[in-house]
Amino acid sequence: MEAAAAAPRPYHLRYAPRIGFLNDLPVPRQLEIYAEYGFRALEYNGLPRHASEEIAAFRKTMDRLGMSMGVFVVNSGGWRASALVHPKFHGQFLADVRRAVEIHQLIGNECATVTTGEALAHLSVAEQTNHCVEALRRAAELVEKTRMVLVLEPINRRVEGGSYFLEFSAHAAEIVSRVNHPHVRILFDIYHQQISEGNLINHIRQYWDWIGYFQVGDVPGRKEPGTGEINYRNVFQAIYDKGYQGIVGMEHGLSRPGEAGLRKCFAEYRNADTWD
Repeated sequence: MEAAAAAPRPYHLRYAPRIGFLNDLPVPRQLEIYAEYGFRALEYNGLPRHASEEIAAFRKTMDRLGMSMGVFVVNSGGWRASALVHPKFHGQFLADVRRAVEIHQLIGNECATVTTGEALAHLSVAEQTNHCVEALRRAAELVEKTRMVLVLEPINRRVEGGSYFLEFSAHAAEIVSRVNHPHVRILFDIYHQQISEGNLINHIRQYWDWIGYFQVGDVPGRKEPGTGEINYRNVFQAIYDKGYQGIVGMEHGLSRPGEAGLRKCFAEYRNADTWD
């Protein structure tokens, strides 16, 4: 891939391209390309699939390039019932958290994604909410001596389908506020929340104190900003004006494949990140 032209200015926010935009390239080369385009962060949901030795090698590349890492996904059963909604699943979840701590010690990520799993028909919403709170309180004890924050993700049902338990910002804020631990926050995925509830900027402001991480994707299609209905310039500026210092994960696909699609994607971020 051709080297990028020098960025005219630093981005207002710490955007993090995801590993996987260029799946035909090794992870270290993907990092080099992202750095060439002015990005100083990354995210990689699939990081736990790698051996510890590979993860340590990724860290060396990150350090050489001056890059930070956002999230990977903690719980292996997070899109099934085997997650937070019932105590019988908590043992596996906490084992995944312990592994996440080991990975954090290698890679130095700032946050890690936690998902609730699917709802259980035989339990009430209140019962499952209580189970989520209890699991996250126990997880918080495991990570509280690290720099890693667990971020709980609501996911829309309208497009994704299934019976994922946690959909709405208010419900996420209820759970996280009851856990009441600085290492447990909300992952506000702008794509999911536009579909589930809309009113993005107001919800971001309303639940600001409980939000620890943002992810991006336009609607419809879950591609880069500028391909759908969300006014990302306004959303990004609202996040910036609130003083957000964390990472904004680029968890979406490309509207065009390959290198040309990546260049278009990065140009859209540059455009959305431009304001007075």
